[in-house]
Amino acid sequence: MKKFFSILFFGISTMCCHAQIEPDFEFEPYVFNADSTFEIPLPCESAYIKAKAAASMYLTGIGKVKSYYYINGITSSLHINKGVNNIIINTGGTSPQQSISIIKLETLQSKRRWKSGEAGSFTGASSNEDAAVVLKYKKYGESSVIISTSALEEGEYCLAVTNMMTNTKSAKVYTFSIGDAQ
Repeated sequence: MKKFFSILFFGISTMCCHAQIEPDFEFEPYVFNADSTFEIPLPCESAYIKAKAAASMYLTGIGKVKSYYYINGITSSLHINKGVNNIIINTGGTSPQQSISIIKLETLQSKRRWKSGEAGSFTGASSNEDAAVVLKYKKYGESSVIISTSALEEGEYCLAVTNMMTNTKSAKVYTFSIGDAQ
């Protein structure tokens, strides 16, 4: 009986030592390193929306209007090594496909942007679902997921949380740059 309790105690203590530590707050992403630590939060930046119309729209009323989200600065303050670092985020148990998007940004002279949609006189309105990158993720702990960066190309990205994009004039996004490991 004494041996049974010592084996039971050893098993319980082993399970407790290998418990998965998750981020405390929902929808705040962190860099997840190979040694299972996530001490670096992704920087949160403001993105603002602007619409651009073709010249024909002004002259004839026929044409397209495109809307873009802009982020000031040409690069994020956080650089992630491709395939070495991943992103961990507590999604509160919801599917990451429904709650977050990773979007590749186009770099301009002093800003980064992505097209959010367009509306045409004859074609109607459409959103730009192609901007989001297909997520490769796996469940971690009770309510978190680890998002793999191995499939991402080098460049600037933002992680957008769906419920933070409800304001039509601005949004909060988490930005990062992807590069190769040295």
